[in-house]
Amino acid sequence: MVVYGVVAVLMVVVIWAEARRQEPVRVDGRVLIALRAARRRSRASIGLALVLLSAGIATALLVPEWLGIGAALAPAVAGVGGLVLYAATPPPQHDYEPTRYAASLSPRTPWNVAPSAALVALGVAFLLQFVLLVFAGATSSADEQGRFRAITFSSDSNSSTATPYPGWFYTAPLLVATVLLALAIWIALRRVATTASLPGEGLEDRDTMWRLRSAQIIVGLASAVTGLQLGGTALMTGTAISNALLQPGVPIGWQVLATGLTVLGFVSLLLSIVTLTLAALRAFALPTWVARADAEVGRSA
Repeated sequence: MVVYGVVAVLMVVVIWAEARRQEPVRVDGRVLIALRAARRRSRASIGLALVLLSAGIATALLVPEWLGIGAALAPAVAGVGGLVLYAATPPPQHDYEPTRYAASLSPRTPWNVAPSAALVALGVAFLLQFVLLVFAGATSSADEQGRFRAITFSSDSNSSTATPYPGWFYTAPLLVATVLLALAIWIALRRVATTASLPGEGLEDRDTMWRLRSAQIIVGLASAVTGLQLGGTALMTGTAISNALLQPGVPIGWQVLATGLTVLGFVSLLLSIVTLTLAALRAFALPTWVARADAEVGRSA
């Protein structure tokens, strides 16, 4: 988790430095104000998420009596905080004279402003996380203090116990945090869907692209924290099961499960870094990407 936090912060810093070298965006001043406000909102949400994530990870070292519960909740708390900030940030106050707006007649909802494939992938990650949390809680056992954060294999003459294990001590609050994260995603996407169109006429394509890029940032941040939570839970589960498999006669299926969960954990952490990097890249380059896509649409027309 500490390594993940360091890598995530470094990647965002590199993207920030590269974004400062981009060419100026050549769009109408009123549109540029709206796009820059969207960029600030996206950057602030990612920045707050990284701060909350770092603080949560730090509790594992600074408050050991919490037994890692702060670090376990850090991804979901970071996602909720960043997405709620995104949704709560007010739109820019325009000081220019009123103008006419033009927008697509297609209805916008929190679920159709983002790419379907990204939402499906995020839904699969949520489902895997939910199933894993319930499974780990159901297979957990109590430790010496009576907290369900261990796993035990026993027979008539032997027993083997390993801890920490994501039993109900961890999974109960994680399930609540996962539900809150899903709600925060919906709130942030709804903000994108219901925000007023870009000021001016003939900007339907640019308005659609702005919403698409903003939704990609939201889903990317959500996927990153969900992947981190899933990866951490899978690694914790797989490692604890492997450590407890000292008991003779334990079915081989448990070892296969432990190996599969460990692989799932590393893959999820890697994908989490990738999605966070893409979200940060889109956030820092939002006006440029929208203007570039609009120019390409104009050339193709």
